[in-house]
Amino acid sequence: MDVIVFLRAIALLSGLLLIGIVLRAKVGWLQRLYIPSSVIGGTIGLIVGPAVLDILPVSDEVFAVSTDLPARLFGIVIAGLPMCAAKMNKSELKRKIDIWTIAGILCAVGAMQVMIGLGVNVVSQLIGHPTYAGFGTEMFMGFCGGHGLGAVTGSYFKGLGQDYWETAQGVAMSCATIGIIGGIVMGTIVINYAIKKKKTNYVKDIAEIPEDMRSGLYAEAEKRPVLGQETTNPGAMDTLTLHIALLGLAVGIGYLAGDLVSKYNVPFLRDFDTWVFMLIAMYIIWPIVRAVGADKYFDERIKNRIEGFVTDFIVTAAIFTMPLDMILANIAPLAASCLIGLIATVAVVWFLSQRYMTEDPTEKAMGPMGMMTGDFITGVLLTKMIDPEMKSSALSDFSIAYTINTFYSLALLAFIYPFIVNHGATAAFSAMAAQFAVFLAATIVIGKVGKRQTEVHNKS
Repeated sequence: MDVIVFLRAIALLSGLLLIGIVLRAKVGWLQRLYIPSSVIGGTIGLIVGPAVLDILPVSDEVFAVSTDLPARLFGIVIAGLPMCAAKMNKSELKRKIDIWTIAGILCAVGAMQVMIGLGVNVVSQLIGHPTYAGFGTEMFMGFCGGHGLGAVTGSYFKGLGQDYWETAQGVAMSCATIGIIGGIVMGTIVINYAIKKKKTNYVKDIAEIPEDMRSGLYAEAEKRPVLGQETTNPGAMDTLTLHIALLGLAVGIGYLAGDLVSKYNVPFLRDFDTWVFMLIAMYIIWPIVRAVGADKYFDERIKNRIEGFVTDFIVTAAIFTMPLDMILANIAPLAASCLIGLIATVAVVWFLSQRYMTEDPTEKAMGPMGMMTGDFITGVLLTKMIDPEMKSSALSDFSIAYTINTFYSLALLAFIYPFIVNHGATAAFSAMAAQFAVFLAATIVIGKVGKRQTEVHNKS
């Protein structure tokens, strides 16, 4: 990748991001839908770029680099997941069974979404209108992972040598956009329904959303959150450099491991994308950092901001370079999977939460409902709408359950792409149906145990 071309691509994406933040701050309907600035900027680039109006002067080299950027940058995001992770509070995990119920719901719905996508693939083949061979995971990637994860869907198929990787990436980004808007709209409808049926415990009407949530900017200095704490003296090394260096180490080890696996054609491991080795590298590095007591020099807020910075560029680049013609060629299965997935996700989350949560079932449904249609932040937003003063444990339980679910989601991503490519959509559908059944059964059992424990405790 030519450095000058890379910098030009970054400059172009930076301009689109700035346009996105300005529009988010000024346009009311964009604020009401809570569309991220990166999505807005990327969409503007798509419209004025080569795919639609073709009035933006973009060279073929810059466009090619922008297309490849999400796959290149994703390693930084994935390698950072275990970094700065604290040890889980075992006593809290044992005591609060709702955490495990929420985690079970997240895992079950994730498996269900992949199952639905693959089911649409299989049906499309049966009726004589087949889509591309790997269709099926895009809705889960876009709904559960949002635009950040949807943007790198193509890299998985590309790493496995599939020529439809650009189409898959575009379809996943379309799913992410449908999911985040549909999730917020349906979440608001569910909240209003719950209020009307008196199923909420802390609000009688949807709370007023703070202005900074709508505009995307903190106008008042005293309300601005702290980015993080400096842990190094700048004379030796900037704190930001320290965090990036550790991330870079994991990324570098991942590339090295991937090269060795490819060179020696290691069975089983050769089917995995490089990001898996980056993730494993950090799972090894971070416990070592923590064991030697150096974890106090790393700040999770700074790490999160680095990942957020990278994700903004990933999303903008992925939307800007979406292959519209290929997406339109698959519009029927895309629409079918998103419609079925959105309705099924909201219905399953609502049913399981109402039936098996031990306390505040409506409030605790909002996190999984938002996350499994948009992303983690959408889940936080819906939870704050129904519990603005955080009087319940809904947000804290959801956050811990999200961490537990991450282990399953990462394992699923490492498994499902090689499986689809090697065994086809029908076999993959059967595998995901089995996983859905297992997680659904586990969630029901956990929920019933929790309900019984709560009843015994209340009687005593």
